[in-house]
Amino acid sequence: MEKLINLIKPLSGILVLILLAYFFPDLAVYFAISSVLFIIGRPVCEFIKKLHIKKLYVNSSIAAILTLIIMFGFISLFVLIVIPLINKEAILLSNIDYDAVWAYFKKPVTMVFDFLSNYNIIRSQEEALSFIEKYLNSLLNWTNFSTVFTSVVSATSTFFVGLFSIIFLTFFLLREPTIINNIFKAVTPDKSIPKMEKILSLTRKMLTRYIFGLITEVITMMILISTSLYIFGIDNALMIGFIGGLMNIIPYLGPLMGCVIGTLLGIISVLSSGLYPELLHHSLVIICSFVGANLIDNFVLQPLIYSKSVSAHPMEIFFVILIGGKIGGILGMIIAIPTYTIIRIIASQFLIGFKFIEKLTQNLNAIQTKKKKIDKKEDIVDKS
Repeated sequence: MEKLINLIKPLSGILVLILLAYFFPDLAVYFAISSVLFIIGRPVCEFIKKLHIKKLYVNSSIAAILTLIIMFGFISLFVLIVIPLINKEAILLSNIDYDAVWAYFKKPVTMVFDFLSNYNIIRSQEEALSFIEKYLNSLLNWTNFSTVFTSVVSATSTFFVGLFSIIFLTFFLLREPTIINNIFKAVTPDKSIPKMEKILSLTRKMLTRYIFGLITEVITMMILISTSLYIFGIDNALMIGFIGGLMNIIPYLGPLMGCVIGTLLGIISVLSSGLYPELLHHSLVIICSFVGANLIDNFVLQPLIYSKSVSAHPMEIFFVILIGGKIGGILGMIIAIPTYTIIRIIASQFLIGFKFIEKLTQNLNAIQTKKKKIDKKEDIVDKS
């Protein structure tokens, strides 16, 4: 029992933070997003601090404000590019002649309904059409519109509260980069502070590599998908590429979701233009583009990002993502790798002596050894 208490004691402060995150999830989410923005913006902030005119340097507050302006400027530019693309899709959807579509596809649709009816999957064609009509009417019901309007208003207010909180937290993290370190040190016993410093240093390094690697993957996939679709003459290639790349944030499942959404957007484009015979061609081009891009992603990008950036075996990463999906669904899959990385780093410092833990964290120990050698070389250079 005493050994168990001695084992838990160094982790007691971290357990307190985990409990706070559990009982106040909104604050935890705001802080997590701010931490990611801090990791992305820190190199920019440090670069701005080094700028000077003679002996006049930029102070931390101004550097943090300029960094926020730059980051949110890029985000705003990104939104301004995406909104016209979404608007274009809405126009295409409104231009579809549903009567003409039904007239063209009536025969194959009827054949499908007959097939399903013959195998007792549905009772009759009329019943299926009645169900679809009833469902569409329910979507257009005023009650549903009022509910959606209420939800939008509520979500908008929540969004602005969250946005202000994230900007506020990110500003102070950029202005005072040691805040996160001080928070964790404050809840760590004095004897364990050296270990906590190692954990924080390695965590920052590993997460920085992972986040920038993930951003590189998303942008690369957007370019690959958009370019291939543009070459084959798909009208909304940029929108499909954007969604396809963005979906890669979700490991394994994301590319499939992106392919389905991209194919649907391609179908909308064809139906809007009235070129119904081109439907199969467009769908196959989009699917093949996604398959080709994701083969490059699976064999080139992912091994570099998911394995090398967090120093874990691909099979290890695969099981971690599956477990994350089982526990937390899509969100669990997204945060599985960063969470697992942090757990491994903590275990490498506080659970030394367990054979399984040592085997699991041996790559991290190699990184720490390499980092120490680099630091020693830098010290020798500085002294000379």
